Amino acid sequence: MPVRIRSLLVTGPVVIPLNTGRNVRLSPGESSAELHDVEVADNVKVDKLVSQGVIAVDETTEESAPAAPSRSRKRSGSAE
Repeated sequence: MPVRIRSLLVTGPVVIPLNTGRNVRLSPGESSAELHDVEVADNVKVDKLVSQGVIAVDETTEESAPAAPSRSRKRSGSAE
């Protein structure tokens, strides 16, 4: 199941190490892109950041994913 990591800090960035060796850097209040849950599962450093209240790991579903913005626009002055 996909997850998002959200920074709960009000000042300064946070760097989150993932299981694959990559890192996610988040500014205060920023959320990551969707990640596979295996990136944070059984990750001691992620668990520690969650317990300290630095980050939140939220499960995402299809319904909670933001919809793509509509590209259709009406032209001004066109007769309809």
